[in-house]
This record gives sequence, structure tokens and C-alpha cells, in this order.
Amino acid sequence: MPSRAVPKTMGDFILYYYAKLVIAPSAGEPSNYRFIIDRYKRLKNGEIRMSDYDREIQKLAQQPGRCVFCEKLTQTVPTEVIPRRLGGPVGIHNMVHACAACAKSKGDQEFVRWWCIDLGRDKDELPRIPAGLFLKLAFERHTVSFSLEDYCDDINNLWPE
Repeated sequence: MPSRAVPKTMGDFILYYYAKLVIAPSAGEPSNYRFIIDRYKRLKNGEIRMSDYDREIQKLAQQPGRCVFCEKLTQTVPTEVIPRRLGGPVGIHNMVHACAACAKSKGDQEFVRWWCIDLGRDKDELPRIPAGLFLKLAFERHTVSFSLEDYCDDINNLWPE
């Protein structure tokens, strides 16, 4: 859960978790609260921005045969981060590589809800590549639907079903 310094809007939740799950670990600061809040504020003010989808796609290409969820080296299958039935877009920016077990477990569910609710895993331990894609997709969706300022109190509510 973001600190009280982070307003409870869709946009703020997305930017906070982007700073926490993507920027901070990449910078070697995964649990540095001051660094995370600084990056969140810089994202919010437009001083820095989320990277393009290319960053996650490059990371995927560097990990052939590795499941993005459990990190096992095995044969993988393409899996959507956000299923099309839930409004996920068609394209490589919504695809990751998963082992057969993770792909079957996730099925046709949205990534964050599957991870946090079905698996009972911590939202602060979301895998980096699908988390980055999910947050960028959510930001785009809320930007075009003019809902970045809508109330949000949980990361599980960023992609409406």
C-alpha cells in the first residue's frame, strides 16, 4: 500500500507501483522508501516518464526459455498479461513467456489479480516484466478513458473487470 503521501487515484497508484516495482529494483534500490517516493514524485511531475514497452520486450528476449512468473528454465508458451476478454490489447506488449504450469494456473485472468488473490502472493513481489507491462497498459487505459483521477485503494482495482 502506498504511503499517505500518495493520493488514492488510479494514476497515482500506477506511478507509485511503477517506481516501486520497476524503477527502484532496476536502480539497485528495491526497498529504499525515499528513493521510491522521489521517483514517484518525479514521474507525477513529468520530470521522468515510464519507459516504452521496448524495455520489457528486450528483457523478455534476454530470457529465452524462462518463465516470467516462476523463473524456471523450461519450455514456455506465450501468455497474455491482460486477457483480451478483459480489454487487453492484441500485441507483443501484452505478451509474456510462461511455463505450462503457470500459464494453466493463470488461465484467462488478469495478471495482478491472479498473482495477489489466486496465488496469495505479495503485491510488492510482482515479477518485474509482467508488472512493467501491466502498469503501462493500465496507465494507457486510464489515460484514454479519462479515469486517471478516479479513486483507487488497491492495485487489484487498476484493471476493471
